[in-house]
Amino acid sequence: MNLSLRPTVILAILLGLLLPATMIGYFSLRNELAAAEKNIRQDHERLVEILVLGMQEPLWNLAPESGKPLLDSVMSDPRVVRIVVNDSSLGVFLTANKPERRLRQLSSLSHLVSKQGNVIGNVTLELDDGLAKKAIERKQQQYIFAVFLQLLFSLGLILFLLNSRILRPLEKLTQQAAQLANDQLDRPFIWHREDEIGQLGSALEQTRLALREMIGKLEQKNLQLEADLMSRQQIESALRVSEDRMRRLVESTRLIPWDARPEEWRFTYVGPQAQQLLNYPLAVWYSEGFLSSYLHPDDRHYAYPLFADSHQPGQIHEFECRLLAASGKEVWVQIMASCDIDSSGRPHLQGFLFDISQRKQSEIHLEKYRHHLEEVIEERSRELAASTHELEILTNILAQDLRTPLRTIEGFSQVLIDDYQDQLDNNARNYLQRIRGGINGMSSRIDDLLMLQQFSRAEIRLQEINLTAMGHDIMDEITMLQPDQPCEILIDEDMHAQADARLIRIALFNLLENAWKYSQTKPVIKISFGRTQVNGQLVYYVADEGIGFNMASAKSLFTPFHRLHSQSQFSGNGIGLTATQRIISRHGGRIWAKSTPDEGTIFYFTLPVNAPDSLQN
Repeated sequence: MNLSLRPTVILAILLGLLLPATMIGYFSLRNELAAAEKNIRQDHERLVEILVLGMQEPLWNLAPESGKPLLDSVMSDPRVVRIVVNDSSLGVFLTANKPERRLRQLSSLSHLVSKQGNVIGNVTLELDDGLAKKAIERKQQQYIFAVFLQLLFSLGLILFLLNSRILRPLEKLTQQAAQLANDQLDRPFIWHREDEIGQLGSALEQTRLALREMIGKLEQKNLQLEADLMSRQQIESALRVSEDRMRRLVESTRLIPWDARPEEWRFTYVGPQAQQLLNYPLAVWYSEGFLSSYLHPDDRHYAYPLFADSHQPGQIHEFECRLLAASGKEVWVQIMASCDIDSSGRPHLQGFLFDISQRKQSEIHLEKYRHHLEEVIEERSRELAASTHELEILTNILAQDLRTPLRTIEGFSQVLIDDYQDQLDNNARNYLQRIRGGINGMSSRIDDLLMLQQFSRAEIRLQEINLTAMGHDIMDEITMLQPDQPCEILIDEDMHAQADARLIRIALFNLLENAWKYSQTKPVIKISFGRTQVNGQLVYYVADEGIGFNMASAKSLFTPFHRLHSQSQFSGNGIGLTATQRIISRHGGRIWAKSTPDEGTIFYFTLPVNAPDSLQN
């Protein structure tokens, strides 16, 4: 793009005037837009936080009417388009929508609502940014109009000043420069202006005078060239001294520099440190076949690619090997080399080698220690397996040893009742019945302990199971015992999992049976079995509206033989939830509960989507 001076100067001045103003205006508008967007985001987050705080009590108490005033107050902001309040279990709790407010881009923000450490719902608020952006667009149009007016005024003023103050004086400067080019150095250049162009004209006059003087000095420059040649010789001598100094510096380090001819397997140069490395004089290092004689036989294959194979210029080699010292000791070294081709076309090797014996000794000690640790771990594993096996044997023996005296006591107590019933008074018969009840309870606990042990070591056989069908089957079995009991059973459709069908059925039976048992005080038993998402994870739940329990007792919920309610209120041996927890844990999942007295209980449990390899073996 070739432009003459006039349009170039005009364009440059206009750009110099308008570009900063345009950029300032642009970035100012951008900053205002960014500030507006930031304020919108802050207001958005503030409104959502207000809703989260205000909706805790309505969600917790399931009272949407108490949250309606706060919802209407937030919707009074003209930027708010839609608000949705969801309950974690019931779905949509409250909602408000004014789609006519949407003007531009719509932003949505959601927050979880928690109370007492539990997620009870979430709040979603959609906000429109149209009002703020319309105001910024009006400012942008006003700014463009002002810039256009400035452009017209600046163009006229620039044209006038450019012709009178720049272009005509430049034509005169061009004529005087042509005189200098034609060696017309006798005619002086006269300028009476004091501005920059006048200074340029005066500088041109000084240039004319300097050229006349320069011609007279050319002969002196020729003499100086001879002096420069002598100075160059001195510099070359200094370079040789510097090279010798650098060589001494390298040779004083642990790195041993070397050069070699690969076809002769010998060094053409080696640093003096090599003499201390193997206690051989340097003459031995320079002997032909040094490497083939003093390189450890087991490590010579490392050197073959370096000395025997064909070489490419710039190719880098690096390897570790052992050299045989004069004392017979093996010295570990690391060799680094690169290949170059000399002027005669022959390959030439150069590089460094250094002693790594101490590092190798450390590696050997670490390897021995690693093997020792592996042996210790293997021995501990064998001991643990033996202890586990002995514990299983002890448990079985203990159970058998306890059953024998229990059967003896039970048998004799039954004989007393059958054969001596007429001789026993009511107190004696009552005592015998209590003895038999205690024996039966202890026998049941022995069975429960064996069952827990079985769950802890039972093999997990993973397969695709239909939890929906399993839930219906279990509830049919439970309700069959009380067909006249009013009930509402809700089970989600199409629930599947990868798990052990036998063990999961036991766990699910315990949960559904507990839900039925602890809901019998209600006129209608309501039980639901379904699935939900908690923090992005699939979670199954069994919920009832029974008597519930105090969450302060939740820590002991899965303790064996621990009951939250007395035996006289509800039957049971206190082992069902413990067994359920063991089964879920064996599958790599977890189980927990949420309950409110007299309102019901929800048991949550997870089953991993992809079971660990340890469960599949």
